[in-house]
Amino acid sequence: MPRQPFLPSHSKADLIYGIGHISKKPKIAEATGRCIMAWSYVDWQMAVLLAALIKANSEASVAIFLTLRNARAQRDVLVAAAEMTLAESDREIFDAIMLIYASLQTQRADIAHGIFGSIPDGKEDEIPWIETKNLSKDWIERFHKPKKEDSPKQQDEKLAQKCCTYIYKLADLERLEAEIVQLWGVAFTFTSYLNHPGLPVAVEALKKQCADSPLMTQALERMRKSKE
Repeated sequence: MPRQPFLPSHSKADLIYGIGHISKKPKIAEATGRCIMAWSYVDWQMAVLLAALIKANSEASVAIFLTLRNARAQRDVLVAAAEMTLAESDREIFDAIMLIYASLQTQRADIAHGIFGSIPDGKEDEIPWIETKNLSKDWIERFHKPKKEDSPKQQDEKLAQKCCTYIYKLADLERLEAEIVQLWGVAFTFTSYLNHPGLPVAVEALKKQCADSPLMTQALERMRKSKE
């Protein structure tokens, strides 16, 4: 299950943001760290995939991809290379990989660049999360903008925060880690298949990855339905 809105299920709970609360959730911090660490392998694998697509397995081709820090730019380079070099029969698998890649890349960016907080007396396996821009906007409104003396006082001064906050469960982060590992496995196998065209063991390994990965079966099904 993806992250869920803080409201209305946690409307009676307090909400705190601050760097000192990270250590209070060691299991969640560990799971978040594993997701970010696993994604580095995906970045590396996509760079190697680009090298296979342009048939230039060199340090230069890998370096070019890794210098592209914008997520959209990375995907655009891969798609452009695929359009020029891939056979039509391989495009479906590539497009499914790109569909998964885009989704997981966004999810990874959220946990890497968003802000986690704390719910006093909250559940051990839950943690609040908010986009940095939304927390910044709320703090500026509350603490840095001058207020009129006759302005009415809000019943809940943190309502704006709560409206923009979501809840991650430990299971959500563990699922994300598992899906990142799945993506890496499929991308690795597809790269091997491109590097060794026609090799039976590479062909069979790719078929097995596509059949065994729930992410790939779902992505392929979605793509086929959209073409009907």
